[in-house]
Amino acid sequence: MERENVLPSEAAKAHTGEHILFRALSTVFEGIRVKKVELGKRNYFLVNYGRELEEERLLQAELLANRIIAQDMSVITVVKPRKDVMRDYPHLRVRWDRISDENVTVVEVEGFDWAACVGEHVLHTGSIECIIITRVNSVGNHEYEIEFEVAQQAILEAVKRGALARNVASQLRTSLDQVLPTVANLKEKTHLLTESVRLLTSQVFSHLEPEYIGEIPVYCAQVPGGDRKAIQREVARLTRETSCLVVMVEQLEDTFLIAGCSPSLNLDCTQLVHDLLPEGKGGGKPEQAMVSSPQKVDLSQITGKIRQFLRQSGQTRGN
Repeated sequence: MERENVLPSEAAKAHTGEHILFRALSTVFEGIRVKKVELGKRNYFLVNYGRELEEERLLQAELLANRIIAQDMSVITVVKPRKDVMRDYPHLRVRWDRISDENVTVVEVEGFDWAACVGEHVLHTGSIECIIITRVNSVGNHEYEIEFEVAQQAILEAVKRGALARNVASQLRTSLDQVLPTVANLKEKTHLLTESVRLLTSQVFSHLEPEYIGEIPVYCAQVPGGDRKAIQREVARLTRETSCLVVMVEQLEDTFLIAGCSPSLNLDCTQLVHDLLPEGKGGGKPEQAMVSSPQKVDLSQITGKIRQFLRQSGQTRGN
């Protein structure tokens, strides 16, 4: 515990700050439970909560925690017999299964929080200066990691994030209070554009005409800017509906190449995609495989390579 006239350690600030922040969170998010606390290189606690931790309510908890800090409340440590603690502290945060001693140490943030704890704490909340939540990460199963900073590190982080927010607003050509509406509008526009690209990608396939190599219909085309997931779906549909080989390329930025074939053809598309784009990374199954690469491919040369692949696979003869 911090002694009078002795500057509290960063550990004491973080430890007491954790008490205050979690009590603030539990005030705003009724039913939230802490499962694990880590302090040091990374300050965070793991909590369980059955619903989403909404940003607006997280802000409410941060503001409440900082009000408690600003009020410079006393932090009192008492040691009492277990039975007295159970009687005197109805709102105590405690894991009784982890306490075997008869005497229990209780740390109270004056009138705000009560916790069974033997760690190092400050004497007054004002010593913490400031606390901010820096990150909330969902780890599944209704569990969240909540990272935070205290004291000068929290102030420094807040200043950096303020500068970042201003930069984001500048890039979006809007004011700070309009950043979220602007982002929401951009997301909606992006969604509409994505749906349009998917529709156009699917329409490309409706106009494809096969080139016969031997007796095998081969669909080969380039779809610049096409939606890659839509391309995968259309390749699967085309090879399911008719006995054919399909090779599609999208290379607006990097190169995405996909090959699919009907099972009846007994071809290995994983081998084909690597023949067509040797430096490509990826793979798949014999019926459908895909690779990507920063290198571009020359579509005019692909048909010849497909013909060679089919010849080696025993599907065609001669030229």
